[in-house]
Amino acid sequence: MKKLFIYVIQTLLLRHLKIMAIAILIDAIWGDPKQIYSKIPHPIVWIGNLIGLLDKKFNHPTEAPQQQKRKGFIALGLAVTIPSITGYLLQKIIFNFLPKPIAYLISGMIGSIFVARRSLHEHVQNVANALDQSDINLARHAVSQIVGRNTEQLDQSGIARAAIESLAENFSDGVTAPIFWGCVGGLPGIIAYKAINTADSMIGHKTKKHLFFGYAAAKTDDYVNYPASRLSALWIILAASKHPIADFQFIVHEAKKHNSPNAGWPEAAMATCLSIYLAGPRQYQNTVINTPWIGRGRKTVSKSNLNNALKLFSLACNLYYLFVLLSLYVLTKSIITKN
Repeated sequence: MKKLFIYVIQTLLLRHLKIMAIAILIDAIWGDPKQIYSKIPHPIVWIGNLIGLLDKKFNHPTEAPQQQKRKGFIALGLAVTIPSITGYLLQKIIFNFLPKPIAYLISGMIGSIFVARRSLHEHVQNVANALDQSDINLARHAVSQIVGRNTEQLDQSGIARAAIESLAENFSDGVTAPIFWGCVGGLPGIIAYKAINTADSMIGHKTKKHLFFGYAAAKTDDYVNYPASRLSALWIILAASKHPIADFQFIVHEAKKHNSPNAGWPEAAMATCLSIYLAGPRQYQNTVINTPWIGRGRKTVSKSNLNNALKLFSLACNLYYLFVLLSLYVLTKSIITKN
């Protein structure tokens, strides 16, 4: 019975690894098919619409905090369960009715929708290109597309720093985490992760409206991003550090300075490898938030630092992808040997 259980788990994991191997290859080559999404909404938009409906239905700020939290858990459960069941049924139908090679290809194409390596690189590259052209207004506009802070007064250093921070954090949220949960749970796993992450971005804020209702979304997002944030820091360090053990120990200390339990890890890793400081004071709307500096080296961030960050991002992604492919090979060989 135990051997059968292990075999079933290994077989499922093998299927998921194959799906994600195809997904990351498709995303790396093509990215988001903008022509398609100009005609039909991106699946994340559908998930966002569902979360918006649940927010209107269940969120009543006049209710007692505990009642708001309870309804927040219900809303999050529905926001994750409905898309995940859809993903499960879709994957089941694909593998039940199509030849395996076609099933893997289609599943990989669907999985690639939720991996953001290429689109993230393109957005940050737009910022780098604007800085290379010395067009400060274009650079401010480009970076405003990927950060939530006020970019109108940012100088070249502030723009480059904001872009690098976004690149580091979204490496975890948009690349490492989706692939991790896709490897664990296939299409249902990657869709569940994206639903949680989208819920956090929409309702997981500490505002009057969502302080209690969004508690479930914010906390759950922290938990599901825990492994990916540490893995992201690891890939960055392995891609660039000459002293990985010492640098990782330094990152553990620096990551704690961030107000997020996860975002500080990839940001600290990127800052350490580039010998710069990230985070620090920043402005959101009309409010200035004084956060600690993370990293070591220079506080003035240059255009070359941003270009180097993009190269480091690509190297870290490639290392991660190589690890997925190696895991696929080892698991395949293990199953063949046992049979």
